[in-house]
Amino acid sequence: MKLVLMLVLVASMVVLFFSGYFVGMLKERYGKNLLIIIPIFIAMFMFNIIWAITELAKDARWQ
Repeated sequence: MKLVLMLVLVASMVVLFFSGYFVGMLKERYGKNLLIIIPIFIAMFMFNIIWAITELAKDARWQ
């Protein structure tokens, strides 16, 4: 189970990284636009998933 938690953690960190990349790319290409909101919301969601996974990893049931 620890392997599954680590894989989901790595996947969410990759998505978080690419969300930041796409925010920068959209800002450079289109300036300030409402399209920037989508990667920011995805990044906030991924941050919450990362936080939840680290809290789950502390529980003895998931060891």
